[in-house]
Amino acid sequence: MTIRNAIAAAALSTVALLSGTGFAADFGAQLNEAKAEAAEAARETREVAAIHLSAAEGYARSGNQASAQQYLNFARGKLGLPVTQAQAAQPVVASGAAAQATQDNGITGLRPEAR
Repeated sequence: MTIRNAIAAAALSTVALLSGTGFAADFGAQLNEAKAEAAEAARETREVAAIHLSAAEGYARSGNQASAQQYLNFARGKLGLPVTQAQAAQPVVASGAAAQATQDNGITGLRPEAR
């Protein structure tokens, strides 16, 4: 492995570690709160919550944060706890010259409405 590859790998692992830290702390606090609430819930609610909390933990361990949060949100909703809304990706809109370059893509022979 060259020095350049080693530096790139170290940088990527640092970014991954730092980005996952916030999720892990928040997720862990939400999970613990849900588990405590489930322990005091009615039997049927407790069983449904336990299944979804277990799935959330499994997805979190495998690194699938979106699915982990969805299962956790479902369990928290069943328990009457507030849920965290997932942030949907926002589309990036080109402006100025970039928009013009996108509009005039160099395809010829098409009617303007077909572009």
